[in-house]
Amino acid sequence: MRKLHDFLFTPESFEEPAANTILQLRERIAELEAENASLRQLEETVQRNARLVDALFNKSHDGFLLITPQMTFLRAIHSVLGNTDENLAGRSVLTKIHPDDRAQFTKAFSRLLSNPSEAVTIECRVGNQNGEWRWMEVEMTDMLDDPDVQAIVLNNREITERKKCQETAAIPESPRCCGSCLEHKC
Repeated sequence: MRKLHDFLFTPESFEEPAANTILQLRERIAELEAENASLRQLEETVQRNARLVDALFNKSHDGFLLITPQMTFLRAIHSVLGNTDENLAGRSVLTKIHPDDRAQFTKAFSRLLSNPSEAVTIECRVGNQNGEWRWMEVEMTDMLDDPDVQAIVLNNREITERKKCQETAAIPESPRCCGSCLEHKC
């Protein structure tokens, strides 16, 4: 029995298994370091992309909102009217729609839900952060089946100046355009 014990626990018996274990540990450490370097690169890419999206949104004239099929705000991705997640999330969309435009909005929303493959676009007045009514062109797209979105997307653009120009052009004795909206081609 003593011979077996001496054989199992002699320094020579440790050399090869210990060397193997050390080699395996070094290989695993190298793998983990390579994986960490790859994750750092991925994180840098994600941060660069996030900064790019933020820069584009900050210069965008379009707003992007996510809502539920029950017309409740989920998230304000970007608001051209200054609204934020804090003052929108959980509220009914209709609280931000002008009372005279709510029926039109509801009808368009119902049309979208009954035919989710087609986007619906309407013009309506929406309350901004200060409670002022601004004309918006709102395109509604059903993306409930998209696992990355799972919401109805409202893309909107403020068209208040264009609406003012159209109203001015409709009055016979008024000049054709207000002059400040060359981009609207009034």
